[in-house]
Amino acid sequence: MNAEGVRVDGRYRLEVLLGRGGMGEVWRGYDPQLDRRVAIKFLPPQLAVDTHRVSRFRREAQVTARLQHPGITQIFDNGAHGGQLHLVMELLDGQDLATVLREHPAGLPLHQALDLTAQAADALGYAHDQDIVHRDVKPANLMLLPGGRLKVCDFGIAGFARADSGLTLEGSVMGTPDYMAPEQCLARHVDGRADLYALGCVLFALLTGHPPFTRYRYGDFRAVMMEHLHTTPPTLSVLRPGVPPELDLLAVQLLAKDPRDRPASGRDVADRLGALTGEGGGSPGRAGGGPA
Repeated sequence: MNAEGVRVDGRYRLEVLLGRGGMGEVWRGYDPQLDRRVAIKFLPPQLAVDTHRVSRFRREAQVTARLQHPGITQIFDNGAHGGQLHLVMELLDGQDLATVLREHPAGLPLHQALDLTAQAADALGYAHDQDIVHRDVKPANLMLLPGGRLKVCDFGIAGFARADSGLTLEGSVMGTPDYMAPEQCLARHVDGRADLYALGCVLFALLTGHPPFTRYRYGDFRAVMMEHLHTTPPTLSVLRPGVPPELDLLAVQLLAKDPRDRPASGRDVADRLGALTGEGGGSPGRAGGGPA
């Protein structure tokens, strides 16, 4: 997309380009039928070339649109315009956690980090119960809204990678190196436990300012993948004094190399984090709280 004011599907009017990245562009749009603003994400043009892939996109968009959870961005519509597939989603007013972390390079307050991770775990657990795997859980896909509510974004795109799908993008593994589970690095079949591994990396980043393995920030893609496969991650409490032993244990389990050694579900992770904060798992509590 390259012009403000363009009508998409004869309905949505493009207003402002909000962002551009490897998985396409996001625009703020206006839906005159329902008199509301929306977010419209256009996927890379190459995804619309293969008719089988287009059919899969539409099918999976329908599935993910049925996800009804306060911690998951709602999908309203999907289609193709100008040779690009797109999703129409709720427009969120907030900051993604990648931006939040840039403002807090040493990590967030302990209580806030646990609350945000619990919210993400609860949302992921709900999606996994529907047999939907995100496959790209990372701070940039987690949006913090005013009041402390967290939303997991890009499930519509992750719909390409449901638990029963081996689809890859451009012939490569799908995901972000700093947050990829070992089985994902090997392009093997994944389930919700790969998302839990990625969530463990997010938890690590929220508490220390960086994920457990950081070679990718220096451009060494293969080295960070090898670390996910073979290197024991650092102990959280060594890098972040004040982390309780129970959280150290949970981090070790989330970052287990073997999926069978990870927690049973996202709901279980949310409950354990909730117990550490003294709140119910997954509830948006004092996410803007003061230092631990």
